[in-house]
Amino acid sequence: MERNHEIVTFRDGTELTVEEANWGISAKLQALEKQAIAEPLEDKDDQEFYRFIYVRLAACSSGKVPTVREALDMPNIEIDKWFAAANRMNPVWFVVPEDTTVEKKEMTPTESTPS
Repeated sequence: MERNHEIVTFRDGTELTVEEANWGISAKLQALEKQAIAEPLEDKDDQEFYRFIYVRLAACSSGKVPTVREALDMPNIEIDKWFAAANRMNPVWFVVPEDTTVEKKEMTPTESTPS
């Protein structure tokens, strides 16, 4: 059975294919997630991108897939193209669980706020 896919063409002319997940792609995602944890990047923000975005982009892509370092150096518009295609092919991978939202602090009455 053929899976949905999309070709992403970057401004330098390189292309990669983004596919909807199957068992093999899901296994690749798990391996990349383990690698991102085992071999973290020094910069905290870069590591967040690596662990939560890049691994998903790379797992469902084939062809000339940029390394995490190359992806970090790409212009936002190029990453946005790749992300949009990956999100269309595998939207469940990019859903933010509700329990990760910032919790609202409970207000405690002070002299300046009515109780």
